Amino acid sequence: MHTHDTIFSNKQNILFVMAHPDDILVYYAALVSKLQKDNKNVFVLTVSNGARGSRENEISEEKLAQQRLDEEVAALKFLGVPQENIYFLHYKDGEIESNYKLIGEISRYIRKVKADIVCTHEPTAIYQQTYNKEGFFVQHRDHRKVAEAVIDSAYPFSRDRSFFPEHAKERIEPHTFYDIVMTDEIGSNFELDYTEELEIKKSAMRFHKSQFSEDVINEIVDSVKFDGRYMERYFYVNLLW
Repeated sequence: MHTHDTIFSNKQNILFVMAHPDDILVYYAALVSKLQKDNKNVFVLTVSNGARGSRENEISEEKLAQQRLDEEVAALKFLGVPQENIYFLHYKDGEIESNYKLIGEISRYIRKVKADIVCTHEPTAIYQQTYNKEGFFVQHRDHRKVAEAVIDSAYPFSRDRSFFPEHAKERIEPHTFYDIVMTDEIGSNFELDYTEELEIKKSAMRFHKSQFSEDVINEIVDSVKFDGRYMERYFYVNLLW
C-alpha cells in the first residue's frame, strides 16, 4: 500500500483532470485540501460543463452549466485552489470522446503546468460493486473517456514533440510525467484518512447546491467509511517510461 508522502513528497505541480464539475469534490476533495496545506501547486482541468446534469430538466443547459461551473470554482477556492489554476474545456455531458482532439487539449495543460503527477478517473471499469456489497453502479461514460485520454496523454502524446507542434507557438514545451492517481473502481492501493477534516470535505461539497442535498453528501461520505474512519481511496500507477 502506497502512502501520501511516498507519492507526493517529491511532487510540486499536481494536475486533476475530471469529467464533471462536481467530480473532484466527490473523489478528491480531501486530497486537494491536504495538497494545498502542503503548499503544492494544484491545478484543475474539468472537461464537461455539466450542462445536462439534471434529471428533471427544469433549467436550460446554459444556466445549469454556468451554475455548476460557478459552484466548482467556489468549492475549489474554499479548498484553497486559486481561480487562475482552474480550467474548463466546456464539453457537454455525454459528448466526450477519447480522441486526438481531447488528447491534445489535455496534453496542452499537462505541458502548460508541467505536471509532476496527474489525478483523474479510472478508464476501464464500466460498473463497480458498492463497498457494502448491496449492488452495483455504472461508472459514467464521460469518466472513462476522460481517463483514457489522460493516460494516452501521458504516453506518448504530451511527451513527444511531434505531437501537437502548435503548442510551441504558445511557448508550451513537451513534458514527461510518470505518475497517475486514479479513482478506485478496480481497487485501491493508496488511501487518505480524512476523518479529522470530514467537515472540510462536506463544506466543499455544499457549494454544489445543484447536485447535492445534505442527505446526498452524507450518503457519499458514509459510503467510504470503514471502522469509523472516513477515507478517500485511489489507485496509483508509476509508469516506467
